[in-house]
Amino acid sequence: RPGPTRRPAMGSLGRCLARSLLRGQPGLSRPPGPRCYGSAPPELQEKTLVLVKPDAVQRRLVGNVIQRFERRGFKLVAMKLLQADQGLLDKHYQQLRQKPFYPALLAYMTSGPLVAMV
Repeated sequence: RPGPTRRPAMGSLGRCLARSLLRGQPGLSRPPGPRCYGSAPPELQEKTLVLVKPDAVQRRLVGNVIQRFERRGFKLVAMKLLQADQGLLDKHYQQLRQKPFYPALLAYMTSGPLVAMV
């Protein structure tokens, strides 16, 4: 039996998801209020690589790092736990390969798993 509908309280992410669903339905306009993640055209959206390095993964700080970014309004679109190899690090740090500290950097970055996020 249908009763009165009550909208549940929802945070900004929930409102953004609701707006994206509404945009896909003809005849419904966008609700007023602040724009949500991904509302800028793709060519104006920035993507940033965030690496949680091996020592932070070992100290179980991945959740804290994610929280800090989300609290500031950033949207996490991809995340991967990986063990970086020398080939990947050579590509990523190509501008540092001639520096005297590079072997130590390689040893550190390959010392354990890291979490890469976009």
